Amino acid sequence: MADPVVDNASTMAERRLHIRRGRDVEHDQLAQVIAQLPDAVLCLDRDCLITFANAEALRISHIHPADIHNKTYWKLFPESVGSDLERIFREVFDTGVPQRIDYFCKSFQIWVDAHIFPIDDGLAVCYRDVTASKQAEAARNLSLRQTRRIFDVARDSILCLDRNWTCTFANRAAIAISGLPSLVGENLWESLPLSRQEPFRSHYLLTMDRGIPTEFEAYCPAPYDVWLRISSSPFEDGIILFATDITDRKGAELLHNTSARQLHQVLETTTDAVITINRDWDLSFLNRRARELLGPKGDLLGRNFWHEFSVAAQPGGFLDHFHRAMDHNIPGEFEFFYPDPLHLWLYIQCRPFDDGIVVFFRDITKRKENEEALRRRQEESERRRTELEIIYQTAPVGLALFDARTLRYLRINDRQAETIGLPKEEILGRIITDIAPLSGLRDLLLTAASGRPIRNHQLEGELPTRPGEHRYWNCSYSPIYNSSGEVEAITAVVLEITNQKKAEAALLQSEKLAAVGRLASSISHEINNPLESITNLLYLIAMSSELPADLRGFVETAQNELSRVCQIATQTLRFHRQAVRATHVNAADLVDAVLHLYQGRLLNSDIRVEATYASSTRILCFENDIRQVLNNLIANSIDAMRQGGRLVVRAHDAHELSGYAKGRPGIRITIADTGHGMSPAVRARLFEPFYTTKELKGTGLGLWISSGIVTRHQGRLTLRSTEHPIHHGTVFSLFLPSMEPPATP
Repeated sequence: MADPVVDNASTMAERRLHIRRGRDVEHDQLAQVIAQLPDAVLCLDRDCLITFANAEALRISHIHPADIHNKTYWKLFPESVGSDLERIFREVFDTGVPQRIDYFCKSFQIWVDAHIFPIDDGLAVCYRDVTASKQAEAARNLSLRQTRRIFDVARDSILCLDRNWTCTFANRAAIAISGLPSLVGENLWESLPLSRQEPFRSHYLLTMDRGIPTEFEAYCPAPYDVWLRISSSPFEDGIILFATDITDRKGAELLHNTSARQLHQVLETTTDAVITINRDWDLSFLNRRARELLGPKGDLLGRNFWHEFSVAAQPGGFLDHFHRAMDHNIPGEFEFFYPDPLHLWLYIQCRPFDDGIVVFFRDITKRKENEEALRRRQEESERRRTELEIIYQTAPVGLALFDARTLRYLRINDRQAETIGLPKEEILGRIITDIAPLSGLRDLLLTAASGRPIRNHQLEGELPTRPGEHRYWNCSYSPIYNSSGEVEAITAVVLEITNQKKAEAALLQSEKLAAVGRLASSISHEINNPLESITNLLYLIAMSSELPADLRGFVETAQNELSRVCQIATQTLRFHRQAVRATHVNAADLVDAVLHLYQGRLLNSDIRVEATYASSTRILCFENDIRQVLNNLIANSIDAMRQGGRLVVRAHDAHELSGYAKGRPGIRITIADTGHGMSPAVRARLFEPFYTTKELKGTGLGLWISSGIVTRHQGRLTLRSTEHPIHHGTVFSLFLPSMEPPATP
């Protein structure tokens, strides 16, 4: 009899296997469908590692199949880092909300329309190449811009109205006549009430409702005070109005068609100055405003214009425009500065008429003065802006500006970029905490973003650009508010105080060393008398005839060791005393004094000293300063040979190399060791202040001070070093000239 439990288990296992096979089939089918989609599909995990790409994605993005599951999106497309695409990816990761973006791929010079969707293990990007449509759209926009530009520079007023009587386009001339800041989006009947009156209304309705083009002339009273010839034409979305200012023509008609009294009244009451010139260039009429404006030249009827206004006869002004109007019936308008006796800026219009030309002009001196004042203010503002920009970029402190929401760099000056150690273009747009991952920095910026400024806060840590260097900064962060009272940005003032911190530590160490030096000097001074007594006593003992022979060897050894103690005490005193003037000394005197001080340490370190002096030349120098240099070099060599080695000291006459010719004569002292050597990175910074490889045991000032001492002596200090596994070590070469006296320290 069958076991029902076993049967049920077998049935469930078969069902699960069937479901799994169904899912595999469904997955394969889905993969086939996605692979044949016309759109590109790309899947990324949470680390932006590419996990899937269909054929279209491989084609558009030039992805090699070997890159899938091996490379991240940012490694394949590094130009996307810091772009809007990265921001969209991160927002979809964080919010789980799908987003869309039009993105220009610089690598392949194509536009893509991308949809980004969240999935269980990351996100999916569905995109297609829309470069052709973008180019077509750009061409359409260019054509539209060109058309608008043509309309804008047209002298006639152009107005487009849709079927709801809403203005969809107005060129500059139309806006200028209306006196409104803008017409687009405004209703014709509400923004221009004059349009509701006749003859405007009936003509507009006839064109809009029945599609019949119309043309008419009408006078627009104050505040417009112009005569217009208006043409209305239908088009598929409404009507187009073309309006031409015919005020001047109407004025000319008035000159012909009205009586002399009416003409006189009209011209006498106008605010513009009006004169007429006949074909013999004689002045035939001047209105009241013209007589006022011309002052002493007001009574000029019948006078020749060019004779009375000889300044106007110069080419480029009156002469050209008036002759075109008189001889060719071409109207003209221009601005002209008339010197003494008028001393005025004039805006002049000249129009032809049957008997000659009519000239309208007005005083625009005040406007010109205002324009000049505005130009000077703009130049001054630009000069100040340039000065501020120069000050900002060259300030000795680091300055930066961050977005208050994303904490990304918006601006940065040269000093701050130098402090970070990256070019500006690699910093702008990136989040500050990615560039400077310092403890507490993000909290400080968020505090400033909330509206509370931070003043003189000290930060410390390491930057990725200079690993292994612990640095210090004094930072101030202040919020910047927009017009709505919200914090829009954060300004940063950063002063690096690493050297100050190191200087403080070095000062403490220097004080300790100075105290030890003074103590050593005092001890050396005080023990001289006892040492002298012991020396005399040992001499008397050695001279005694009663001294046993077996003790005489011990006495001689004691005398030798006591002599060494006396020499160490003497050298210590010489190191401590500061010379007030340079003295002559040879290489042996300089080096032996330092070697005697380190004799015990050299023996204990199993270091063999080889000192050879092939020069007896005496050079003029500050003896103790040069001994300090040699002391630093020999001490560094001993520190580099912890397991023993060779210390080779050589001195010989030499000439300083100057190109291919011999330079100044002097002596060269070389100090070579068989220590571990130095890397190129260490050699490059060896003479920088506060740079040390001895951690807490060094101040980083020894070689920096030594370099300064050698420079004051007009000498030269160079080095060679190698970390070769077999031939490793360092050689310092000190050249001291024998001609020039050293500079007084």
